[in-house]
Amino acid sequence: MTVCIIYIAHFFYKNKNDLFKVFSLDIETIIYILLLQLIYYLLQGYRFKLVLEKCSNLKIPFFPWLRMFILGRFLNMVFAQMGNIYRSVRLKQEYKVPYTRYISGLTSIAWMDTCLNLFIAIVIILVVNPHFSVGNLSAWKVLIVLAFSFSAAPIIAEIIFRKINLKNKHLQWIHSKLSEVLTVSVTNLKDIKYMSKITALGIAVFIRTCIMFYIYFTVLKIYINLPAIVIFYALFKISAFIMITPGNLGVQEIAYGFLSEYVGIGEMEGLIVATLIRVVAIFTTSILGLTLGGFDLIRHRKKYTELEE
Repeated sequence: MTVCIIYIAHFFYKNKNDLFKVFSLDIETIIYILLLQLIYYLLQGYRFKLVLEKCSNLKIPFFPWLRMFILGRFLNMVFAQMGNIYRSVRLKQEYKVPYTRYISGLTSIAWMDTCLNLFIAIVIILVVNPHFSVGNLSAWKVLIVLAFSFSAAPIIAEIIFRKINLKNKHLQWIHSKLSEVLTVSVTNLKDIKYMSKITALGIAVFIRTCIMFYIYFTVLKIYINLPAIVIFYALFKISAFIMITPGNLGVQEIAYGFLSEYVGIGEMEGLIVATLIRVVAIFTTSILGLTLGGFDLIRHRKKYTELEE
């Protein structure tokens, strides 16, 4: 992480004149960005609620859950995975949601979200500009390999886990829990009504995020095309699965810089956009998290560091 941060700092120092473009953000643009960030919390929070209800067969009130959802993101930002532990404990205490079912919901939404966004990106590129490339690689061909890989992974894993028979008691317990998570995630795909709702909300989140990317690049006086935007969003979603540093701090920024260079926009612009995304996310999550009681949760975090049996 230190190496990444040093690289970014050095790059910004060498290109400090370009960095000043960020200060061209006017109040109206800032308001739009903050509103889009709030819309994300509402859409993704409601979507996650539907997934949890499906995985647990229990009803969860929206606004108490939305508070948990936002506080979870706030705590994850401060301490790695503490937000997920907090949510799982509160859901079990308040609504009797088993820990395994929370993990099933978390796995399901991450998997479905990534697959949906990859397939939407493929369709958009094929319709708008099938010749769009990242360096020498055809963009839609790269995305289709990623999409099918992500789509098939849990299904293959679920089949393999079903066939494994372990004799060790502790390994059997781990195997049963992992099998349950995978089985729940895969089985839920059969519910057409449920999948329609999740897909519709996913498309809404996709549109919202594409608008956000467009605004960020417009601030830098770069009028980016739609295929490039969806490629950036695809990278944004995939990066959540490949955690090299906490929150991929530094890694995500460098990845955006290189991608930006390969699609002909410029490395500096990609780095600035990635930094803006992180700063806005940290700012809004911090304000909302502290407003909803995040500071008190940090003080009493030991309550959520050990899960009850």
